[in-house]
Amino acid sequence: MDYVYCGGADQIGASEDILSVYDTGPSRSSEHYSPSFNGFNIGSSDADYVASPIPILADGGENFGVSTVAFDDYEELLWMGNQGGHVTSYYTSSLQKYTSFQVHASDIVRQIITVDSGVLVLTQTSLRHQIRRGLPKFTHKSNNMVEMVCMLQLSPHRLVMAGLQEELIDFDMGSLKETRLEHVGSAGCTVLRKNSRYLFAGDQFGTVTLRDLNTLNVEHTIKTHTNSLSDFDVQGNYLISCGFSGRQNNLAIDRFLMVYDLRMLRPISPIQVLIDPQMLKFLPSLTSRLAVVSSYGQFQLVDTVELSEPRVSMYQINTNGSQCLSFDISSSSQAMAFGDQSGHINTIASIQTPQPQFNAFSRNTEFADVVPQLPMVPFTDTNFPLSSVMLPHLTTGTRWFSDWPEELLRYGYHRPKAIDADVLNSMKMQGPIGYSPNPRTARRNQIPYCLIEHGQGGSSNPNANGNAATTKADSGVKIIPRRYRKVELKYTKLGTQDFDFEQHNQTIFAGLEATLPNSYCNAMLQILYFTEPLRLKLLGHTCLKEFCLSCELGFLFHMLDKSTASTPCQASNFLRSFRTVPEASALGLILTDRSSNVNLITLIQNWNRFILHQMHYEILDSGKNSTLNGSQNTSFAGDSMCTTENTTTSDLYDSISDESSKEEERERCKINAETEISKIFGTKQICINRCIKCHAEKSKENILLACNLSYPTHIKDSEQHFDFGNILKRSLSSEKNIQAFCENCKKFSPTNQSVKVTSLPQTLAINCGLNNEKDIGFLKRQLNRCNDRPTAETVSLSTSKPCRYGVNCSRSDCHFMHPDRKSPSHINQPGNINSSPSARQKSWFPLTFNMGINEEGELIVQSPSQSAKSEQEEEDEEQQQQQQEKVLSKGSVQRMYGLHAVLCQIDDGTQKNLVSLINVRQKYHAMKVTTSDTSEEAQNQWYIFNDFSISPVSPQESVWFTLDWKVPCVLFYQSLEDDDESSPTVDELAAAMKNSDLTTVPTNPFLQDMLSPMTNNLSTDASLKPLQANEMPQAGDLIAMDAEFVTLNPEENEIRPDGKTATIKPCHMSVARISCIRGQGPDEGVPFIDDYISTQEKVVDYLTQFSGIKPGDLDANFSNKRLTALKYSYQKLKFLVDVGVIFVGHGLKNDFRVINIYVPSEQIIDTVHLFHLPHQRMVSLRFLAWHFLGTKIQSETHDSIEDARTTLQLYKHYLQLQAEKKFTIALKNLYDRGKQLQWKVPED
Repeated sequence: MDYVYCGGADQIGASEDILSVYDTGPSRSSEHYSPSFNGFNIGSSDADYVASPIPILADGGENFGVSTVAFDDYEELLWMGNQGGHVTSYYTSSLQKYTSFQVHASDIVRQIITVDSGVLVLTQTSLRHQIRRGLPKFTHKSNNMVEMVCMLQLSPHRLVMAGLQEELIDFDMGSLKETRLEHVGSAGCTVLRKNSRYLFAGDQFGTVTLRDLNTLNVEHTIKTHTNSLSDFDVQGNYLISCGFSGRQNNLAIDRFLMVYDLRMLRPISPIQVLIDPQMLKFLPSLTSRLAVVSSYGQFQLVDTVELSEPRVSMYQINTNGSQCLSFDISSSSQAMAFGDQSGHINTIASIQTPQPQFNAFSRNTEFADVVPQLPMVPFTDTNFPLSSVMLPHLTTGTRWFSDWPEELLRYGYHRPKAIDADVLNSMKMQGPIGYSPNPRTARRNQIPYCLIEHGQGGSSNPNANGNAATTKADSGVKIIPRRYRKVELKYTKLGTQDFDFEQHNQTIFAGLEATLPNSYCNAMLQILYFTEPLRLKLLGHTCLKEFCLSCELGFLFHMLDKSTASTPCQASNFLRSFRTVPEASALGLILTDRSSNVNLITLIQNWNRFILHQMHYEILDSGKNSTLNGSQNTSFAGDSMCTTENTTTSDLYDSISDESSKEEERERCKINAETEISKIFGTKQICINRCIKCHAEKSKENILLACNLSYPTHIKDSEQHFDFGNILKRSLSSEKNIQAFCENCKKFSPTNQSVKVTSLPQTLAINCGLNNEKDIGFLKRQLNRCNDRPTAETVSLSTSKPCRYGVNCSRSDCHFMHPDRKSPSHINQPGNINSSPSARQKSWFPLTFNMGINEEGELIVQSPSQSAKSEQEEEDEEQQQQQQEKVLSKGSVQRMYGLHAVLCQIDDGTQKNLVSLINVRQKYHAMKVTTSDTSEEAQNQWYIFNDFSISPVSPQESVWFTLDWKVPCVLFYQSLEDDDESSPTVDELAAAMKNSDLTTVPTNPFLQDMLSPMTNNLSTDASLKPLQANEMPQAGDLIAMDAEFVTLNPEENEIRPDGKTATIKPCHMSVARISCIRGQGPDEGVPFIDDYISTQEKVVDYLTQFSGIKPGDLDANFSNKRLTALKYSYQKLKFLVDVGVIFVGHGLKNDFRVINIYVPSEQIIDTVHLFHLPHQRMVSLRFLAWHFLGTKIQSETHDSIEDARTTLQLYKHYLQLQAEKKFTIALKNLYDRGKQLQWKVPED
């Protein structure tokens, strides 16, 4: 096959420069130089090649040479890599640029290999895999890649890489890991080739090593050239190499190609060439022909078989006087490519194929989609469909009048018939196949056509939870009451300021916003707030711990006390501290944007247990810190009270526990210590372990803060009827056999473990479980039996299981299903008693129940009768109740509990959320009545709290559950005796509220600054002066304040169909600096607070242009500012608010919202509203200062102290204008001048 040069026609390479060598024919013209070799005859002078276009300049060719070229084995592409780390591909022989990308900033591209999914590019220190369209798939770097030179693909998922280093790397492309490192010596490896038997690795000193393809072990070694190896290739049974030899102590290019027979592993006669060989490669389609290239661009084809009568072709490549660095041959042998140091690419094509193909069967190359052009249509063409013309964007409204209705565009199909509940309940699984007896609810081989209408084609069993399937609309969204649905907060340019919260909350209580991360706990926070003993304890709790959840809950409860329905609160500071607790992160309670498929039931139950224990530990630690003097005695007393061990042998106390057991003992003592939390929620238990073999007993006391309901696990037990009292009793006190270590037997022995309740709590917190289908199925059956209990007159079925005797059953009172008898599943009852709680249904969860401990220490739980029972059952229950009353009458402990709150998961078919139903006591109503000055009568009332949506509900709704879209998660029962003792009248509550406001003296956090002043003033303002004892703020004092903020999470937006941008999620801000200055006195204008708030969370944007906060200012390791914790600055602001000072500032409402503190509107003077005309824009502080005070602020960045001083001066100026009765004219002049200057401060 002859080749045509695709290089420049005006330089070297014209037809007269072609050198063709053949076996016969006349000698070449004398005007051309004709080298003479022995055994060679110069052939005809007829031109074998034609001139072609100028060589192309590759990307980056001005600065870097082309270090490697490679033809694509799958598509018609030519790949190029240069010495600057850039890769470019060209399409077909016309070399149309296809893709171009950078794989490394500075490394040389050593080699390119094409694979099915893309290309592999090797640089000196990295391996990059990119698809052919230029997108990267992976970049591999390691310490083992020091100076890479070559690579070779052994299999689709195996790659070997080597270079001028001692290690050869075996790389797995499936796992992207280096599977093996093979030592090759200090000479390294510069060329890799393979055949069916060996992997050939050539080093720079002329040695070729033959290695096993699987183990990479050395099998043979061949010495090719005396000094250095330049290149070699393997084809069939031959290995041919080129290199350098030593001549007179100098390196010289060897004009002979060394040939080795791989069958005998010995050299044979070398092949002499006409050029200085630098690179060589066998032609893929012609196994006996070899392409040899010199560094000067000379190209020669050598026949390795017919050496006696050779046919040699030569040509000079146009390298622009530079060195030829690389070359490659296409798989079809119809094209060759050369890259040189000047940055050009030359190609040579076969003369027989003017349009050469790189591969025999190339697949189509993917190009960018062509933008379709609109057709040219005459204006008079009445047949042209106008619907093919795209409509412009909507400017008003949300849809076109020509749009089809949504119901006509919805995809409709016949829904499959739902499987009967009777079939599912009696189904037995054998692998993936379920077997169930035929319930015979329809005729054989007949299915009704209307499958969607209620009561046709499916079971019409109107049980308490079976109507869930009928409450779904066609779109899959469940039809649930509006008060249970999650309300989406709509944002505008003003954020939530113009959102009508009162539309969703007509009560006197404040809700909680759910825009922050981990706001799923809002419903539980409301329950904790309306637990009166806990609220009173946390409001008075203070400690020195920076991130204390108890303190943050106290601050949040204070905000809920003061806020109203129109101003819902945010739990931002609490959630900020919550994210820093390592135990919360370990339990998986901290959700991120990547969290998906979260089980809210398990999550909130774990959160309930965590928060109770966390408050218990924090209050215990704060109590220990406050009583350091008696801590040692207390610890000894606590140790003696924590565990009481009773054994029948004295040897049990002789065992010496190790350090781990002592640590566990101390931790258990900490758990079982007495705190206000354990007094409220703690159920004291004693756990007795008795060894069955030696009868040794060991007991320990526990305090249970949250009870987990334990449902029956055995099938026989689950088919029985259990009431709530039975389940609660077996959850609190149980007896079981376990394997435990016996100190007496010195080994693990069968042990009888019994748990007994010794003390009842004030508030019983119950986690309902129900996080799996088994528990939900059990509770569904109990709810169904509770609503469908048989009476003495009418005997009906209580189970859907078929009777084993079938039609031959002779028992009239058989409780199993028979094909010839009617059952509740076959009787169509009018209406569904579970559609709403107003249907007087009987609930399985009681509103009240009695619980006590008899003299024997046995727990007795009595729940009221929930359904109609047979006469025999009523007699049995009456006898049991009489016996229990006798037992309890002799006992010492008995309490009556009433349902206080319920937390439920709501699933509307599209999303899940948590709501709480709370029985709000009289005291909370009276407290809100006194603060809001309303005439509402204070009384107990049930409410549903759904974030900021609050609505009153009936008591029966709190125990109404469908288990389809409403599932109970957590229950709170309060002791009614404790509630009655502490329930004063409304007048007493109002009087107590007034007296508490007058007598309560807030703790002064400024005393700490006076007692231990900071030695170094790190504030940016040298005039910072802490408050002195004689200038403590009083009610009515002026204090100018300003705060700066940073962004933790950016704002999330979406583009609506009309082209407008809508805010999905607002940005999450965090306070970074708080500054307060004196508003009167001799030190007026001097700051006394200038705190930088340290943060441990990642800051997305410091907003330096608007806040003045720079990276590092909030990091305690690098900052030179006056850093403090948010809690301590918050306590100072809270003290100022409680004292009654008046804050002066600019945009204070938003500042206080982000700081998460409630300040009454009468204590805020905002210059934004002072200098504002109705229905006009707000004026910036910078423009106000320039217009009224003649000063320029915020020129480069913002300073909170400067802004606070400016607002104080503006307020003083406002008072002066009001005294002179010039304010109206001044305000009009302000807006006139602002409109003239477009509200921009002039530069001059």
